[in-house]
Amino acid sequence: MVQPVPRVTLRSKVATHLFDAILRRELHPGDRIVEAKLARRLGVAQSTLREALQELEHKGLVTKHENRGTFVTRLTAQDIEDVYVVRLELEPLAAALAQPHWSSEQHARLADLLEEMRRASDRRDYEQLLKFDFAFHQFIWKTSGNRSLERALNAVCPPIFAGYLIFLFSGDTYDFAQDYEEHQTLMAALRKGGPEEVRRVFREMMEIFRVQDLRNLRAVPGEFREPAEVMAQLVRHS
Repeated sequence: MVQPVPRVTLRSKVATHLFDAILRRELHPGDRIVEAKLARRLGVAQSTLREALQELEHKGLVTKHENRGTFVTRLTAQDIEDVYVVRLELEPLAAALAQPHWSSEQHARLADLLEEMRRASDRRDYEQLLKFDFAFHQFIWKTSGNRSLERALNAVCPPIFAGYLIFLFSGDTYDFAQDYEEHQTLMAALRKGGPEEVRRVFREMMEIFRVQDLRNLRAVPGEFREPAEVMAQLVRHS
């Protein structure tokens, strides 16, 4: 039986719109979100906006502070460390589970995503590069065949990938040649290695990513603003 086409709710559309605004840095780390003003700007009910913000909060992209309001998440070194405690265990496991089912078609899909990353890098379109990078990893998680594992990684990792744009993709700190080589290493492991070898390679690469994320976070202090300044600002959205 043909299943009905799922309807994308307005809440989800607003959540996606705000997610993209965070990636484009229209909403900066630490910005306070004033719901009434933002709802008017977006032309939606405040209740719809609140539901969309709850979606983003579950993904770690916004943070709600009691008696202070909702803010765009500002990653700290400890936040990155906390995410990688989980990612270092789960992504190598997902890759190891995916490897026995790996095919030439799946390899071609990853190669296509990596090529899209290269094209986006050439255009200096870091928003699109980020989306293809995230899709690269999501494809591996999905191919694991373990829905619980896939859901866990999709819940934990988005703030890190958003951080690549917010903190890293300034054009000065980002080295696509290195990024390309690292993703090629992951692809080669999936194509040629057994599950245990894949798990080892992915864990080593996740550790490299962790160190890079921490280093680049500290290299761009201009992205961080003092809390008093943040509290005085209203979110801007065009």
